[in-house]
Formats: sequence, structure tokens, C-alpha cells
Amino acid sequence: MTPFNSRDGPLWMYPFAIAAGNFHLKPSERVPMTPTRVVELLIEAGLPAGVIQLVHGGREVVEALLAHPLIKAISFVGSSPVAKIVYKERPRMASACRLSAEPRITSW
Repeated sequence: MTPFNSRDGPLWMYPFAIAAGNFHLKPSERVPMTPTRVVELLIEAGLPAGVIQLVHGGREVVEALLAHPLIKAISFVGSSPVAKIVYKERPRMASACRLSAEPRITSW
């Protein structure tokens, strides 16, 4: 899950997520163009089908991702209020959660 004020979507998440297996990218609903284009370029470059899924939406999508039993880890960059919501799901994810917000909240 990525913030609205970061145009790159944040790109530093992509290599780690790809190395870990398939992943879902939920860009900000406010500015989804750059992450959407990056995913298109990855697919054009030969990224295997199913490695990345682009998921658009707002709070309801975040809540669905957090509640889904097959999602084992979350990497989140965004606002503190949303980080706190994501952080509440951390025990279910067995310490596989990375949060970053202002003021900075980071957890593994």
C-alpha cells in the first residue's frame, strides 16, 4: 500500500516483494498513474503472469487486503492514521509487517 504524495509508488518495495513471491500493489487512489505504468512496464519486460497484481481502491480495499487469510505480510507507506489501522493487524501476520509514516512507525 503506497501513499498519495509519492509519485514513484514507492519503487523500493518492488524488488523485495518480487523476491518474496507474488504480491499485490495497492497504489493511492488519488494518484495511481505512475505505479500503474510501472506495473505495465514490468509485464512488458517479461515479469511472469501472477507475480504482481495491481489493486485499485480506497479504504474498503485496504480493509479487504488486511482481512484476507492468504496475505501473509504487508508493507505500507502512508499516513499515521492508516498506519495505526494496519498495525493492528500485525499480530495476525506474525511480525511480517513493515509500516512507515509520519511520525515514523516501523515494525517487522
